[in-house]
Amino acid sequence: MFSSLALTADVHADGKVQGKCYVIGTGPAGPEHATVKAIETIKKADFIFCSDQMQDRFSDYLKGKTILGSPWRGKFKYSWRDRDKLSPEEKKLYVEERINFWDQTAARIREEVARGKTVAILDSGDPCVFGPSHRVIEGLKEDEFEIIPGLGCFQASMAALKKSSIPAYDTRFVMLTAPMFLFGRPQDDAILKDLSKYPITMAFYMALNHADTLINSLNKYYPKDLPVAVVYNAGFPEKEKVIMGNLDTILAKIKAEKENWLGMIFVGRCLEGQPQRGMVKFVSQ
Repeated sequence: MFSSLALTADVHADGKVQGKCYVIGTGPAGPEHATVKAIETIKKADFIFCSDQMQDRFSDYLKGKTILGSPWRGKFKYSWRDRDKLSPEEKKLYVEERINFWDQTAARIREEVARGKTVAILDSGDPCVFGPSHRVIEGLKEDEFEIIPGLGCFQASMAALKKSSIPAYDTRFVMLTAPMFLFGRPQDDAILKDLSKYPITMAFYMALNHADTLINSLNKYYPKDLPVAVVYNAGFPEKEKVIMGNLDTILAKIKAEKENWLGMIFVGRCLEGQPQRGMVKFVSQ
C-alpha cells in the first residue's frame, strides 16, 4: 500500500544518513491527476520546491511544509519566451544566469539531502517529457534523486480527444516534439519532407505561439485535409477545450483564441473516424 510508503535514506560508512530528492510528476492540473505515490511522497517530504501555481493547486498537501521557492524562476532580466528577440550578447548572459541559478538550486538540494532530509520538486505533467526539473537534477548524483512519473499533457490531451495515437489506421509511430526543435535551421525543411513519407501521429508541445509557422510548414508536404486538433488546458476540468480542423482550416478556427501557451497541437489520421477499426481494416488489406 502506498499509504505506508517509506521514503528511502542511505546510511554511509561513517554513519551519516543521506536523504533524497524526489522529482514528482503532479499531472497537468492538480491533485486529481497525481498518482497515489506522488501524493504520499509530498506528504512525507521535509522541503518542497514548486511554482506559485503549484503551491496553490496542492495547498491541502503543503500545509506546514517549508517551501524553498521555485526551482525554475530566477531573477532573470529576459523571458525565455522572448529568446528569439535577444541579441547574441543577451542570449549569452541569459544562459549564464539560468545555469548559475540551476546550479545554486542543485547545491541547496544536495545540502539538505546530505543532512538526511527529503526534498520534493513538484513538476507539472510528466517530468520525463519536456520536464524543466531536469535542468536542476542534472546537478545531482544519481543516488541523490528519484523520479516519480506523472500523467503528462500528452495523455490528458489524447483523453480529451477520445482517441488512440497508435495503433491507428496505418500509423507507424508517434512523434513528440516542439516547433522550436523542428523548424528554423536550414536542414529542418529536409527533415520535415522525409517525415512526410511515413504515417505518423504528431504531437507538438509549446506550439500555440508558433502555430502559423508550424501549420504553414506542414502544408508544404502534407495533404490539406490531414486532420489537426488543438487541445487547450488539457486536464483542467473547467478550462479544457478542443478545436478540430485540418491543415487547411485550423488556423482560421483558432484565430480568436486568447490562450497561446497552455495547449498542444496534434496532427494525424488518428484524429478522424474510428482509428482502431481503421487499423484493423488496414491490416486486413
